[in-house]
Amino acid sequence: MYCTRNSQIMIMAIGLMLIVGAFHTSRAATLGEMESLRGLPGIVLKPLTFIATPAKVKHELPLLELTTEIERTLRQSGILLDNHVTERGNEQPFLEIQGAVTQIAANYYAYTILVELHQTATLLSNSSRPLVVTWSEGSLSTGDIRNFQKRIQLLVRMFIQDFQKMNASRSPAWSLSWTPSS
Repeated sequence: MYCTRNSQIMIMAIGLMLIVGAFHTSRAATLGEMESLRGLPGIVLKPLTFIATPAKVKHELPLLELTTEIERTLRQSGILLDNHVTERGNEQPFLEIQGAVTQIAANYYAYTILVELHQTATLLSNSSRPLVVTWSEGSLSTGDIRNFQKRIQLLVRMFIQDFQKMNASRSPAWSLSWTPSS
């Protein structure tokens, strides 16, 4: 039921995007979201998750190459990556990239992308430590597969820029030198 509900939400988001029109990134990170990046020792990059219609569209996405490029970019930016996928109970922050793609014409797609950093947090109202999203950026757009890949890379760069801004004193040598491949 969860996967079905998640799929329905993604498809509805794409439908809404088609009605309202395509736009670029959804918004800039808030100060609170950026502050949640301060002092992080490192993160886990979860495997990319995509829903596609028709199903053959997912096979057109170079997910392995995209994952490798994202990992390389995060490492080059000074962000430490843990290779262990986060499991329930593990308190390591993790970056999750999700997307939904639907083909609307030959070589033309509508898509939504969401990049989120998940961390455990201590609630003021009690001592529980739930998993919460502390940083999030998204995009709804249309275009070919390369445009989709560039949009993911743009969102990852936004995360890196915010991370570097909040942790600049930790390593003055950090720079954002990565550019998306064409």
